[in-house]
Amino acid sequence: MNISELLAQKDKLPNVPEVVKELIQVLSDDNANLDAIASKVAKDPTLSVKILRMVNSSYYGLPRTVNSIDEAIVRIGLDRLKILVISSGLSGSVTGEVEGLDVKRFWNESFETGEICKIIAKKTSAVEADVAFTAGIISNIGRLLLHLTTPNRAKAVQTAVDEGGDRNQAELERFQFTSPQAGAALLEEWKLPTELCVAVLQQRAPLAHSEPSPLSAVICLAKQMMAARKKGATAKEIVDAVSFPLISLAGVKDGLGDIAEQVVNLEPMKIA
Repeated sequence: MNISELLAQKDKLPNVPEVVKELIQVLSDDNANLDAIASKVAKDPTLSVKILRMVNSSYYGLPRTVNSIDEAIVRIGLDRLKILVISSGLSGSVTGEVEGLDVKRFWNESFETGEICKIIAKKTSAVEADVAFTAGIISNIGRLLLHLTTPNRAKAVQTAVDEGGDRNQAELERFQFTSPQAGAALLEEWKLPTELCVAVLQQRAPLAHSEPSPLSAVICLAKQMMAARKKGATAKEIVDAVSFPLISLAGVKDGLGDIAEQVVNLEPMKIA
């Protein structure tokens, strides 16, 4: 099986709203008409309900209930609404159960990766924070794709990983390609920005590529920090756990200790 055969299974692919793809495409465009995009979001009842549920969650801690997208813009601002549109649209792209994958846990971990990517990006001029957040959320989209289209092989990979095996090797043995390669291909299919596609492709070993992407380094660093955080690491232990060549590639010149402190104290957004 090759990646094109996976992508040919249209009925099994994540169903991301067009307005979400449109927003991702213009994240780096200062002249983008975000009001028009917000208007489109307001006309999508399913997406609007999901966004309002997140706006009214304890994560934002608003004093009273927000009942419309226009009110959400006033209360949390257009920039934060962008993040919610992308988060809600992606996490709602798969409904129901996925064989061999805890979907809620998958998206919550994706949000956490995105939050850490954003923290890192705020300490570098090489990567924009919104782009980094989005890259973090979609970084594991290839794993989701494998579970949706080839669940038995995907479960075999997870079993190998649970038994101490290397995920990259387990995927190559069963698919002849990796989930980042599959994820990057899916993002290209969606016509998302090349910057995101390359970052997802390179994320496991950015420095192994001839033209390494700073955004891929941010994703890789975020996952190193997230792994340390899950083990209960202190800020100093997180600093010690990360790769300094990756820090250089990401463009982080100082503030690593502050990044680590924020990661330790992070309360990531979660889906309901």
